[in-house]
Amino acid sequence: MVIWNYTRASIPELLVDLCMSRRTASIKASPARPSKKRDHLVTVAESLFDRDGFHGTGVDRLVADSGIARMTFYKHFPTKNALVLAVLEQRDSRFWAALEDGCLLHQSKGTHPVLAIFDALGDWLDHDGAHGCLVLRALGEFVGHDLTLAGDAAFRKRKSGPWVAQHLTAAAIEQAETRCWDLVLLMEGAMALAPVVGGRDAAGQARHAASALLSAWADGTPKG
Repeated sequence: MVIWNYTRASIPELLVDLCMSRRTASIKASPARPSKKRDHLVTVAESLFDRDGFHGTGVDRLVADSGIARMTFYKHFPTKNALVLAVLEQRDSRFWAALEDGCLLHQSKGTHPVLAIFDALGDWLDHDGAHGCLVLRALGEFVGHDLTLAGDAAFRKRKSGPWVAQHLTAAAIEQAETRCWDLVLLMEGAMALAPVVGGRDAAGQARHAASALLSAWADGTPKG
């Protein structure tokens, strides 16, 4: 139910407004020069948050597993929440880059542009989706507790609709701005089921449902 609600843009607008101004929020990553230690810390944190959760991973664990001194940690991130924001940004960027590259790869093999989305998603989940969607899990952990972090996660999740709509438009499918959410629901369902049935199988089932939708749209079946 959570997935359906937020994909239908029913998250309070306050969250989205907050995330749009997150760069000026009091909790933010330091605008430091590129740093190998900072990048390493973000990568280690992404792995730990993905495996053990945001609340389940403390600063002590982050410092120990990264091998970075506590003073260096706070040099780059004044608070743990600042690190969470950096992790969400990195994860989101990696996810969309992987999907874009994957779509191009599968389309080059003759796959329908819409179905290529789910093939690319399967590739991602097979490699990085053992625990589901990290951004959605952040929304679940922080909504009602931290508006800045929940708002950032909500903003990132709401990007899915316009992204899918662009692919529908490129495939000459009508009503792209509304039909995109049907496919987003399938994508989110696949990510939610990945820890249960495996990422490749979850994406495959979603792909099958997407294929049925494409057939219904082509036949002019009224949209439900």
